[in-house]
Amino acid sequence: MKVGSLFSGAGGLDSAVEKLFGAQTVWQCENDPAAAAVLARRWPEVPNLGDVTAVDWGCVEPVDVLCGGFPCQDVSAVGLRAGMRPGTRSGLWAQFRDAIAEFCQQPWIMRRR
Repeated sequence: MKVGSLFSGAGGLDSAVEKLFGAQTVWQCENDPAAAAVLARRWPEVPNLGDVTAVDWGCVEPVDVLCGGFPCQDVSAVGLRAGMRPGTRSGLWAQFRDAIAEFCQQPWIMRRR
């Protein structure tokens, strides 16, 4: 199974998914330079697509498993509670939705364009 990872961080979720499914991560998406450096050391052969808002999902290698944990600071009870609106960090969940829609090609998944 092929895994694609959004909001990859240091790759903890990626490692767990690989182990659980006996899968291989084929691309990651992480914009933070420090986290990206960790990913590059742990997965030197795996491309990092960088900024999730700049990815053209139609051009990305298809995967069997899409994993990720979008930033939750804006919806956390201890955070600013700014919500999931565009422009908030938690609003990046829409990028996850767009990736799911592209890979699933399901009409019931609404895309924001």
